[in-house]
Amino acid sequence: MASSLSTAPKAAHHRCRDDQRSAFAQLQENLKFQVSSSKAELWDLKTDCCSWEGVTCNDVGHATRLDLSFAYYENEDSISLKKPNLGMLFQNLSFLVELNLDYVNISAQGSNWCEVISHVLPNLRVLSLSGSGLSGPLCSSLSKLHFLSKLDLHSNSELSSIPPSFLANSSNLETLDLSYCGLNGSFPNNIFLLPKLQYIDLSENSLLSGQFPEFSLNSSIQHLLLKNTNFSGNIPLSISNLKSLKELDLSRCKFYGVIPQSLANLTQLEYLDLSFNSFNGSIPPFQSDGVANLSFLFLEHNQLNGILYSSLFTLPSLQNLDLSSNQLSGQLDEFSDGSSSLLIIELSNNNLSGSIPRSIFKLPSLQELNLLYNKFSGPLKLGDFKNQRALEFLAISGVSVESDNRSLAYVQLATLYLPSCDLTEFPNFLKTQNSLTLLDLSNNRIQGYVPSWIWKTTLNTLYLSGNPVGFPKTPPFVKVNHSTPIYNEDGVSSFPMTLKNLGMSSCNITGSFPEFIKNQETLVYLDLSDNELGGQIPKWIWNMSLKYLNLSCNKFDFLDQFSNPISLPYSDTLITLDLHANQLPGSFPKAICNCSQLTLLDMSHNQLRSQIPDCLGKVPTLTVLNLQGNKFDSISSYAIASNLLSLKISDNKVEGKLPSSLANCSKLEVLDLGGNMIRDTFPVWLEKLPALKILVLQANKFYGPIGNRGTATTWPNLHVMDLSSNEFTGNLSKEFVQSLVGMHSTSNNESRARYVGDNYNINGHYKESVTITNKGQKMHMDRIITLFTCLDLSNNSFHGEIPEEIRILKSLIVLTLSHNNFLGQIPSSLSDLRELESLDLSSNLLSGEIPPQLSRLTFLAVMNLSYNHLEGRIPQGNQFDIFPDSSYLGNPRLCGFPLTRKCKPEVNEPATPPADHEDSWTEYILDWKIVGMGYASGIVIGFSVGYTILNEMRIKWFTDLIRLAGNRERWFNQGQRSLQSW
Repeated sequence: MASSLSTAPKAAHHRCRDDQRSAFAQLQENLKFQVSSSKAELWDLKTDCCSWEGVTCNDVGHATRLDLSFAYYENEDSISLKKPNLGMLFQNLSFLVELNLDYVNISAQGSNWCEVISHVLPNLRVLSLSGSGLSGPLCSSLSKLHFLSKLDLHSNSELSSIPPSFLANSSNLETLDLSYCGLNGSFPNNIFLLPKLQYIDLSENSLLSGQFPEFSLNSSIQHLLLKNTNFSGNIPLSISNLKSLKELDLSRCKFYGVIPQSLANLTQLEYLDLSFNSFNGSIPPFQSDGVANLSFLFLEHNQLNGILYSSLFTLPSLQNLDLSSNQLSGQLDEFSDGSSSLLIIELSNNNLSGSIPRSIFKLPSLQELNLLYNKFSGPLKLGDFKNQRALEFLAISGVSVESDNRSLAYVQLATLYLPSCDLTEFPNFLKTQNSLTLLDLSNNRIQGYVPSWIWKTTLNTLYLSGNPVGFPKTPPFVKVNHSTPIYNEDGVSSFPMTLKNLGMSSCNITGSFPEFIKNQETLVYLDLSDNELGGQIPKWIWNMSLKYLNLSCNKFDFLDQFSNPISLPYSDTLITLDLHANQLPGSFPKAICNCSQLTLLDMSHNQLRSQIPDCLGKVPTLTVLNLQGNKFDSISSYAIASNLLSLKISDNKVEGKLPSSLANCSKLEVLDLGGNMIRDTFPVWLEKLPALKILVLQANKFYGPIGNRGTATTWPNLHVMDLSSNEFTGNLSKEFVQSLVGMHSTSNNESRARYVGDNYNINGHYKESVTITNKGQKMHMDRIITLFTCLDLSNNSFHGEIPEEIRILKSLIVLTLSHNNFLGQIPSSLSDLRELESLDLSSNLLSGEIPPQLSRLTFLAVMNLSYNHLEGRIPQGNQFDIFPDSSYLGNPRLCGFPLTRKCKPEVNEPATPPADHEDSWTEYILDWKIVGMGYASGIVIGFSVGYTILNEMRIKWFTDLIRLAGNRERWFNQGQRSLQSW
């Protein structure tokens, strides 16, 4: 949609008027080029201005078009105006109908540029000021440009204004480009209904929200681009009215629902990108006769299900097909007349099964094929690809791969992924792959030493994790050539210094640090985690320009090179450092604080002691800090970096008060300080952290009441709060319950599982986890799904009644109030917590009858009301039919099933409650363990993620529980493996 001003025919036979020439001369005098620019001036003032480049005149010599975009060169700074008085410069050019000042910096004009232009150039039809340093807001005076057909202001990030509602009255508008403008607020959807609008681009305004209107039958829209905005809702069925639509990009928005099947009938469609949304349902039935022009189809990262019709592979113009990271299932049928234009097929991270259709091997132009992480069955012969000589990228997993020396003999791959393909040796065909840059053979059954011929001068990425492979400590001398390593007299390898990424986790590597890595000076990614390496981490590792280093789950026990706070040689490159689960002793290595780009630091589960140092607070980029499971005894306010998203210091020996500097961490999402000896009052001031989602303070010495009565304390996003095993007292006030705003709503339009930490932007290498204690049982969640909601106030000294307002915490899945002094009746309003899967009110002073309304909690998997003063008949029906008698122990006045006590008056002495460390119901639940990646029904598989391991003697009870669980299905997508490398 770029303007064709500079190529427009010139009316050269009409000499320009003197007032026009002087106006242009004044403009040129005010233009400022950078010193090194090849342009000293735009025009020769001695010639006819109507013949100048970028100028067009009408029949009487008035300039009607001015286009200065030709003066901008990509590798040079934009030109600017010395004195950007637009009113003065353009006052004699009032006949202009097209003005293009793209990348001419007029920022000094201030925010009144639109008022000046609309006043002095009232006849404008085209206004293009992209990349001109404009500042907002967009003023309504632009509405005076009654003839305006094109408005292009893209790449002016300082506009930062609310959307221009006045444009809805611009009936002549055909082109509107406001991409990359920092717009915020709600976009007026009636702008989409302008009768002549053909092109609208609002992309890359991440704070801009909105929804589609019902499109009219006479819509002219051809290009509709909303990439990376906050637009949401369904795509209306009236999208089918956009008969002229060629390009639709809604990627990285918040749309959901079913993709209208009518998209398959938009015959002009060429480009469709709906990726990274929450669409569900089936893929529209795209056919050759319906979308013959479709060249690009991107539907990845949604929740699409159903079968994949092979007709997609026959679309005549299709070049790029990406359906990865959905829930597509079933077999791929064979197809005929495969598209000769198809270059890229991405189907990874689905549930596709059966054999890989041989038709795919006959696509003549195929360059990339990614079938990773499906359920395809084998075997697969790599020789089937021998005729696809354009193939450069091949990714297959989970099938038995067969190969020989002739496999892919005529195909030169650049990228090859074969993880989990049941390989037992390095495939010999790799000897002839001389263009290979990335090789992934992880999680196979390859054993022995890595052969020398695997090393190519082109190879920069090698993943061998999950194979028991290694390198000889004293390898033989190898003749020097371009494809094999050489070794010096000491047996130190000298591999080609092109390796950038090396993954060798879980390779059973033992002994000291591998010396062959020493000469890999270009290495940026190194993963040696989960091996048996020990001793000292060598000093030379810090001479490399590493960005990612993972040495976790080894036996390293020496860090003396860090003892002094000196700069590391490449401390300005390291982004991720993971040393967790080693045996590192002593004080915190302060030299790490000099890593100025460090984003993630995980040194948890070592033997570090003393104080968490102040210097950590000076690392400006640090967003994830995990020091849990050490022996630290103190932390100062200065050690808290203000940009932290996650801070974990649990299971140490930290004493004193909570650092007040935490209040400055406005982006903090996870705070886990459990298992220390912190003595302080409840930190109400943490309410200042609007992003906080997880708060764990369990097993400390916090005391006093929680919350401040009468204050407007709110926790807008908090969905896990664990205050158990402290010394809190007082009532559970209704104000406190009302403040837990993040637990109020159960509405969720996302069909894809979201996890805490997904937005950390550390290339997927870190999974946010948390350990929560529930009724003496520790539950470890390897990933925290955002739908998991838990409130644990157990093992404190709360008293008074449980407030009826508890009903507003509608998203609660786990509620634990055990081992307190709550009295009065169990509030019947608990029946409003329809998501509840675990309810523990044991060991309190509750009295009265069990509210029969609790039988409405059909998702309730576990309930414990033991050791209270409850009486009367136990409710029946639904979940109450399968709760064991241990749920009611210590309530001598209760009667009815499952107790043997029939409902008639009995007088018994109250039972003695168990000690805090005893669990009266664990004989029925051996272990609640939350693991894995998917999200499922708490009734079927525990609380929210993973599975429940039960005592074998109670399998029948759990089977009945599953039977009564009925229709509840909450299965979400499995986590995907990122193919991106550093």
